[in-house]
Amino acid sequence: MAAMTRRLGALTLGVAVVGGLAVAGVTTANAEQQEALPVPAAAAAAAGQVGVANTPALPASAKSSIYAVQVGGKTPSVYRSAPKPRTCPSTNCDGGDHARAENRSFSWSSFWFADGTRPVVTVTRTAAAGPVTDIKVRGTGDFTVVSRNLAQRKIEIRVNKPKAKLSVEFIDNRYDTLRQLPLDGMLLFADDTETAVPAPSRTAPNTYVVKPGQSFDRTKAAAATTVFFTRGVHDLGYWAVPDSVQRVHLANGAYVRGAVDSATVSKSTQEGFTLTGRGVLSGEQFNWRADKRTGGATSCSYDCWEHTVKMVQLGTNKFRFHDVTVVNAPHWVVTGHRDNEITAKPGDDESRFTGTVSDVKVLGNWGWNGDGIPAMTGTTISDSFVSAFDDAFKLYSSNATIKNNTLWQMDNGAVFQLGWFAKTISNITATNNTLLHAEWTGTNSNWGLLNYQEAGGSGTISNLTIDGTRIMGPTTRVVALSNTSASQAFRGVKLTDTTVDKLYTVAEINQLRGNGAKDLPRNLVRQSKAPLELTITNLKIGGTTITAGNATSTGGFDITGSPNLTFN
Repeated sequence: MAAMTRRLGALTLGVAVVGGLAVAGVTTANAEQQEALPVPAAAAAAAGQVGVANTPALPASAKSSIYAVQVGGKTPSVYRSAPKPRTCPSTNCDGGDHARAENRSFSWSSFWFADGTRPVVTVTRTAAAGPVTDIKVRGTGDFTVVSRNLAQRKIEIRVNKPKAKLSVEFIDNRYDTLRQLPLDGMLLFADDTETAVPAPSRTAPNTYVVKPGQSFDRTKAAAATTVFFTRGVHDLGYWAVPDSVQRVHLANGAYVRGAVDSATVSKSTQEGFTLTGRGVLSGEQFNWRADKRTGGATSCSYDCWEHTVKMVQLGTNKFRFHDVTVVNAPHWVVTGHRDNEITAKPGDDESRFTGTVSDVKVLGNWGWNGDGIPAMTGTTISDSFVSAFDDAFKLYSSNATIKNNTLWQMDNGAVFQLGWFAKTISNITATNNTLLHAEWTGTNSNWGLLNYQEAGGSGTISNLTIDGTRIMGPTTRVVALSNTSASQAFRGVKLTDTTVDKLYTVAEINQLRGNGAKDLPRNLVRQSKAPLELTITNLKIGGTTITAGNATSTGGFDITGSPNLTFN
C-alpha cells in the first residue's frame, strides 16, 4: 500500500504505515494525514529542484565505503569520519580508544530543496555486516519511510519539509542492541534552498576565489574582504583570519582541511565576521590537542586549551556562522573567546559579543575536549546538528537562546554544561532540542542533559529554562546539579516538558563499556554551600511522569541537603 504519514505536532512521535508495518519517526507539522506520492513520481517531481553536496576528488579516507545515497535521482557525496590512530603516549589518553576498538564511523550526506518538493532519499548499506533484521530512522523534521528492503539493505525515505536531520540505522552485526546504537552512523541533513545569509558573489571586488589544486595564498587573502572556497578539496591549515577579511564562504562541495580563527585581538574591535556555506571544514590533518603556536604541526603534551587549534573561533561582535559542516576537530570545535579568557567578563571585549549560529553541523569528534558550540552573550543557536565528545553547549554567558537543535552526544561531557567554574549569568533558554543518541556509559560528575561540574568559586545562575527536550533511546542521566564544594547559587532553574525514552538501570549501566565511571547516582541534586532552586515539570521517563513520590525510584534521583526542588 502507499505510505502514509500522520503528523501529530511539534517533536512528537509520528508513524509512517508502509505495507501494513508501523515505522516510528519524528514529525513537526500540524495534524493531518497525507498519502505519499509513488516513488517514481516523487523522484520525477524532485528532479531539478534538489541540490546535493558533491565533492570531486574526495580522498578515500573522507569517503564512505559503507553507504550509498541518492536524493531525487541525484547522487551526493557520502562523507566519512572515523577515529585517527592515537598520538598521545598512554592508553586512552585522548578518550578515543573505545571508539577505535569498535571501529566506529560516521557517514553523512547533505542536500537541500524548497518547501513543497518532497524528495525521496534512498540509502543503501553497500558493505554487508551480517543479515539486516530491520532498518530504523531516528530524526527530527517531517519525513515518511516509504519502503524498506532488508535483503537489499535499502530504505527509501520521503523528506516532506526542509530542515530534517535523520539517522538511518541498520540493525545488523554493527548495531549495539543494549545501547540502541549503530556503530557505523549514517546521517542525512536536509536543508532549505534558502539560506539565512545568501552566498557572496565570486566576482565581487576584493574577493579571493580559492580553487582546488591551488595553494592557499595568505598574502592574497590578506588583501581581500571575502575569501571564497570553490567546490573541491583544499588545504588551508590553521589560519588566523587577517583584519581585512570580513567573510569566508565554503561553497557547496568544498572540502577544506584546516581551521578558521577570527578571534584575534585585533579583530575583537570589528563587527560582523561571517562564515557560511554548505562546504565541509575538516580538522583531519591536525592531531589531538594541536598547538596553534606551531600552526598545528605539533601537539601539546598537556591540556593547553589556551593554545590549541579550534576549528572555528568567532571573535567579533555580530558574528554570523551558518550552514557549514565541521568535522574531525583536534580540540574544541567552536569557540568565541580569545585564548586568554574562557568566558566573558565584565569589561572584557567578549562581554558584548553576540551573533547567530544556524544550520551548522558538528560531528566526527573522537576525543576529549571535543566541545560543541558555546552560547555566548545574546547569541542564538538554532536548527543545527551537534555531536560533541565533550559539552555540546557551554552555557557560560547571559541572554542566550538554544532552540530546535538535533544532537548525538558521544561518551563524554554534558549537553547543557553550566559548570567548570563558578559564574553569574541569567536569562538563558533552550527549547525544542532533541538527542538522537546519548552514548554515556556511566555517571561521571560532568555528564548529563543538564549539568554543573563544580570547580570552586561563587556566583549565581538565574532564570535558566530547559524546555521541550526529547532524549531518544536510553540514557544514564538527565540532571546533575550540586554545590557541595562551590558556592554556586541556582535560582529560577527550570526543566520542563522533558521526554526520556529510557533511563538505564544501575545493573545495565554496569554492563556498559566505555569512558564511564559507575560510582555516582544516575540523577542527582545536592545542595550545600548556596541556594539551589530547581523546578522539574512534566519529566517523563519511559512514559512515567516523575513526581516527588517516585523521584528516587523511577527517576533515579539522589537528593541531599535542602534544595528548593519541586516536581510538577
